[in-house]
Amino acid sequence: MSVEIVDGSVEIFGDRAGPRDLARWCLALSDERAPCGAHIHLDPGTLPLSLDSAPLMLARDPREGY
Repeated sequence: MSVEIVDGSVEIFGDRAGPRDLARWCLALSDERAPCGAHIHLDPGTLPLSLDSAPLMLARDPREGY
């Protein structure tokens, strides 16, 4: 999977497995047991990101009280 910033827009490209991995991370962060502010840093070369990807951070909003 690759994350690119093109003209100020974030674009995510991947094979069939890439979006599934991204969805799993999003589901984990949306779980009621995950605390507000929980986050994951995905760096280039760390699965599921390719070496040529931009880094990606996914997070629950720390301002949300639920």
